[in-house]
Amino acid sequence: MDNRSKKFIFIPFCLMAQAYQAQGIVKYEWKSSIRPFMDLILDHDINIIQMPCAETEFKNSLIREPKGITKYNTKEFNEHCKTLANKVTNQIKNLIESNYEIVAILGIEQSPSCCVNYIYTNKGMEKRMGLFMQELYENTKELNIPIIGINRKYINKSLTELEKLLDS
Repeated sequence: MDNRSKKFIFIPFCLMAQAYQAQGIVKYEWKSSIRPFMDLILDHDINIIQMPCAETEFKNSLIREPKGITKYNTKEFNEHCKTLANKVTNQIKNLIESNYEIVAILGIEQSPSCCVNYIYTNKGMEKRMGLFMQELYENTKELNIPIIGINRKYINKSLTELEKLLDS
């Protein structure tokens, strides 16, 4: 008998590896910002797949200054995001075709690549998806996979939203 979990969740690379975030923006320690999400996911016996970090792979370095979405919104970076989103989409579709369930895709709010609901710009808070997440959403919207933005500043709200989804 095969007891492996049939459920998967796709997460941003930096949710489990803070070193992938731009220099100077990690304001919350691992125990308080990452562990509660990992514990919740693991408690529900869900397989975790880290999506590629669009910004780190584009720069080919972990050392990078924080940039706003307008600085990343270039033809080259958007093509890069499209390529990465296509790879993740193929992975998702292969899992579904193999009778696995994708319970959610997680993003990180305020990330120029992975935000789901909002990002701060020089104009203030703007409601929009990040450049990678937008490509991934366009590729997967017909699959009706929930996409949840994790806000590390308001961790309890994000945890509650994820927990409701996982308990349903």
